[in-house]
Amino acid sequence: MSPKPETDRAAARGVLDPAWEDELRRGQEAEGEAGSIEDELAIVRLLRHARAPEALTAGELDKLWSGELAPALTPTPWWRRRWLWGAVPAVATAAVVLVVVRGPGPAPTPQVATAESAAAPAAAASGPSTAKLLAQQFAQLEHDARRDLDDRVDDDRGVLRHDLLAMSLGDKP
Repeated sequence: MSPKPETDRAAARGVLDPAWEDELRRGQEAEGEAGSIEDELAIVRLLRHARAPEALTAGELDKLWSGELAPALTPTPWWRRRWLWGAVPAVATAAVVLVVVRGPGPAPTPQVATAESAAAPAAAASGPSTAKLLAQQFAQLEHDARRDLDDRVDDDRGVLRHDLLAMSLGDKP
C-alpha cells in the first residue's frame, strides 16, 4: 500500500478564507479574462459551509423562515389557486352550453269532438303502454342475465363437484 501524499495544510485552509474569493477575482482581471466565476464560487461556498457551518441568530432564522421558507411550504387555499379562476368559468360556460332549454312545444291543433274520437282510448294517444316498455327493457337485459346465470351455475357445479370428491376421500369439504 502506498503512503498518502503529503498536502500542504496551510494552502488547503486558504480556500476557507473569504479573502480567497477577492484574490481569485483580481487574478482573473489581471489576466484579462472575462466571464462569470459565480458558479465556481457557489461550489466553494457550499464546501466551506459543509466544513464549518455558520450559525444563524434567532432574528436571521426568523427572517429566513418567514420570508422564504414558510410561503414556499404553506399550501395555497383552493379558492386562491390560479387554475381555479380559469377552470370555473370554462366549466360554467360548458354547463350553460350543454343545458338544453326547451321552449314551449307546438300548440295542439283544436279538434272537434266526435263519436269516433271519444271511442279512441286516451292511453293510445300518449304512447306505448307501461307493459310494452317493461317488456322491451326485459328483452334488452335478458341476454346478459342469462349469461350471468350460466356462469353462476357452472361455478356452483364446480364447487359441488369439489365438495363431493373431498367427502368421498374422507376429507371435510
